[in-house]
Order: sequence, then C-alpha cells, then structure tokens
Amino acid sequence: MLIKELTRGIDCRYTENAENIEETDITGLCLNSADCRPGAAFFAMKGSLTDGAAYIADAERSGAAVYVSESELKTAVPGIIVGDVREAMAKMAANFYYNSYKNLNIIAVVGTNGKTTTAHMIAEILQKAGERTALFGTLGASIQGRSYPSRLTTPDPIELHRLLQLADLSGAKYVVMEVSAHAIALKKMAGIRAKVAVFTNLSRDHLDYFGEMESYKNTKISYFTPEFAEFAVVNADDETGREILAAERLPSASYGVENPSDTFAIDYDYTSRLKCIVNCFDDIFELEAPFVGKFNLYNALAATTAARLLGIKPAVIADAFRNMAEVEGRFNILESGKRVIIDYAHTPDGLINLLNAAGKLVGKGGKLISVFGCGGDRDRGKRREMGKISTELADFTVITSDNPRSEDPRDIIRDIESGIEDRGNYIVIPDRAGAITYALLIAKNNDVVVVSGKGAENYTEVKGERRRYSDRAEVLESFRRYNL
Repeated sequence: MLIKELTRGIDCRYTENAENIEETDITGLCLNSADCRPGAAFFAMKGSLTDGAAYIADAERSGAAVYVSESELKTAVPGIIVGDVREAMAKMAANFYYNSYKNLNIIAVVGTNGKTTTAHMIAEILQKAGERTALFGTLGASIQGRSYPSRLTTPDPIELHRLLQLADLSGAKYVVMEVSAHAIALKKMAGIRAKVAVFTNLSRDHLDYFGEMESYKNTKISYFTPEFAEFAVVNADDETGREILAAERLPSASYGVENPSDTFAIDYDYTSRLKCIVNCFDDIFELEAPFVGKFNLYNALAATTAARLLGIKPAVIADAFRNMAEVEGRFNILESGKRVIIDYAHTPDGLINLLNAAGKLVGKGGKLISVFGCGGDRDRGKRREMGKISTELADFTVITSDNPRSEDPRDIIRDIESGIEDRGNYIVIPDRAGAITYALLIAKNNDVVVVSGKGAENYTEVKGERRRYSDRAEVLESFRRYNL
C-alpha cells in the first residue's frame, strides 16, 4: 500500500528526508522492531515500560521504510509525524487492511465482568439465526469455525484490523467482540463504530493501570458516545449503567431485574440451570439455558436485548439458549464423585458472584471450598478484599499462586492474608497444582470445590515466561490419580 493511501484521513506531516515518500510502497506494519521486515512502517510508540523511539536503529537495520512518531527521531529512515501515535496506528491499520471493518456489523461488549460470556451468547444466537459471525475476545478469535490465538482481550490495532479483514473475506456479517478498558484508553478502537455497544457492569479491576475507580469508570463510560457506537444496550441495575442511560449520549435500551427496563425477567431461577420468563420490548417468552448464577441471568438479558435489536426473533433466541454450550473457563462444572467448578473470576465482585452461585450447589451438610490466588504486577489493593471475601463466603479456603509474573508468590499471598479475620478456615499452598489436589482430597462428595482466577488459561506466567498449565487438566489428573 502506498503511504499516501496509508495516511488517508490522518493529520500528519513528513520529515525533511521524506521527499516524495507518499509514493513509497508499505509492505507491512509493526509495533515491535523485532517484527519489522523490509518495507514496513514502524510505530515508535511510548509504552509504560519502554519507548519505541529507542528501537528505531533496530527497525532501520530490519529495513523499515518509514517510522511513525509524535516527534522526529535521529535516523536515516523517513518519518511520519502525528499528534497521537496510538490513534494514528489504529487508523493506519484500518487503511492498510482496506477498512474492512466498514463491511461488518460490530457488536462491542464492555464491562468489568461478564464480557466473555455475554459475547459468546450473542455470537451463538446470531449463528443459530443463520448469520455468519466472528467472535473476538479473551479466549481468542473465532472466524467461521477457525480459531486464532490472541494474548489480549482486545487485540492491538494491527492484529485487530487483520482479523477484521479475515472476517470480512470469510463472508462474516457480524463481529462480536470484547472491548476492554485498556483498549478504550489506548485508543485501539479509534475510527471503528460499533452497531451495538453492550455494557455489563462496573466493579473494581485494573487499578494498577487506572489508579482509582473514577478514572476506570470514566474510561468505560467514554465508549458510549456516537463516536464509537450507534446504539447502546445497558444494565439498568448497575450504578454506572444508570449513569450511561441518564447521559443520553446514545439511543439506548436497558435490561435488568430490579429497575424498570426494556428487557427484564420474572419467575427466574438460576440455582442449577437458568430458567425465567423474559419480557423484551413487550415480546414475552420462556428462556432456559445451561448456566448458573444471577450474573448469568444478567448476561442472558444483555445478549437477548442485543439480539432483538439486530432483528433476531424471540423463538430463535429461546432455541439458541436452550442448546447453548458452556463458555470455556466460565463456571465449568467437572464431576467424578467430587464436584469442582472452574471459573475465571479474578475481581472481588466476580469472586462474590461465583461463590454465592456455587454455594447453592453444595449438598446437604456439605461445605464450599475455595481455591484462589491473585495475579502479580496487578492491582494490589484487591488482594486483601478477595482474601476477606473467600474466607467469609466459603467454608474453607486454599490460598495459592496465580500468574505471579515478576512478583514473589509469597508476597502476593501475604497481601491476600492481610484481609482475613478468621485465621482458622484457610491454608496456604503456593503450588497451584498441589493446592487443587489438596482441596479435592479433603472434599467430601457433598462438598463443592471452586477453583477461580484462571478459567480457560493454559499457562501460568512466571518471571516473564509462560509455562504450560491448566486448572482443568490438574483437576482431571487428580480425579484419575486418586480415583476420585
């Protein structure tokens, strides 16, 4: 692609050594100098730990044809100077992949908890309706049945627009995607306007990055404007959701069970399987799905509202839910004499919802056993809260490690312990596999063991290295090894 096409619609200037550069052919885009190839455009972006400008010499040696930066760099490589390199990268990536996103109907799911499940629900409903649909999120990208791994909930713009082009070329009509707070703050969605934006809820998370809740909240709210979406679907039972609705920046539809809403449920039960009567824009129908917990009732109402706005009939929605597959790593129940629940819950609110739902599955006279840890290099303040929550809501807690990253797992565990008042109802086992085995061995058949924090992750991150690991695999191995 010629540079004049790559920069179309972007306010920029060229460095003095960039004479006639607009006719230069760009063969690829790169954010990391190690990924640069001859003819590539290198984005010299300043991150939280490193500054891309420091790697311009590496990009030059790799054959970069041009760099994009907010200031001129000392290099023989011609430069494109922009006011905001993050926003420019998003828009240039869109141009490079021929703005394929414009051919797609994008449904964006925003919120602290429930994004993955809600996105999966919407995608399955659309597929049941016969619509060709792609799904991007925490579990990776899926396009027409083919999976593409991703390390981020919302891919960086270069990867995101490559995936959007693949979805377009595959004939997809819809793309359902999770949009994280980081993605909003880092302008990954710049230039993309979703057809529908869904808001699930807001609770504490990512304060290591955002500093305090007000900043985190405002970042989420900022997405619900005409710049990013045509229409909003919002949780009316969530305080931040009500702020979004009251602001009236977008045409909106609400859902909930406690406040007046466009979509609501009555006669609901979510103890062992979700069952309810749904009223969605005055269409009334029964909904039954293999999901547990009040949080999944909200996820189902959000997905139902979005689907109706996209023209999917109630009968199709009900049929899709009735036969819907579980979402990997979200309240997955494994049974072999002992009952184990694996879930991704890694926030205080998520852990509360999970343990409350799991507690309803405990047999008569049984106990709820919680196995959890907290990730390193992340919001330290939530560790204390989660230690208090687990030991108050569960009968017994096994505190363990969970992606310690650069931190010592023992330091993380001490932070968790600082919130615990009852010192007699927990044990510390830093080795996660050992913690799971211990919990299963002490559990009786009428107990429920909850393993939370990692969900479907197939690795543990230690000192910058991702080591192969799976909660599900460890549970199944314990079942086999100890004949449980």
